[in-house]
Amino acid sequence: MAFVDQAGAIVISIRDDGTPMTLLVTARRNPEHWVFPKGHVEPGETLEIAAEREAEEEAGVTGEIVGAAGSTEFELGRHIYRVHYFVLTTRDAGKPERGRRMKWCTFGEATALLSFDNARELLERTWPGIVARGA
Repeated sequence: MAFVDQAGAIVISIRDDGTPMTLLVTARRNPEHWVFPKGHVEPGETLEIAAEREAEEEAGVTGEIVGAAGSTEFELGRHIYRVHYFVLTTRDAGKPERGRRMKWCTFGEATALLSFDNARELLERTWPGIVARGA
């Protein structure tokens, strides 16, 4: 098995009433799955730049990385993908790209909608810092 590094973004926006919201998109391979924007790292890119690019390509948002969120792994074919996630804050409303759907969610909505346990666990570990920081 070969390891492949990817980068992803836990995109956060604060509503006018102060409620933090996180952005989910549907997966390209299976549009029934809800995930955080993520994908490959292009040659010469840092993980942070790749996470920002993926958020823009998959959800039409730009923003600022405010910290690392951790990583997850999954196996597909002959590879183990290691996805390095970063918290990205934005004021953009976003728009779904590449035939994806997107949804802004509260913490509870996101944990219910996320398709994979490792993504849900990552959000659960990251959320207290997001709230404390006020994103």
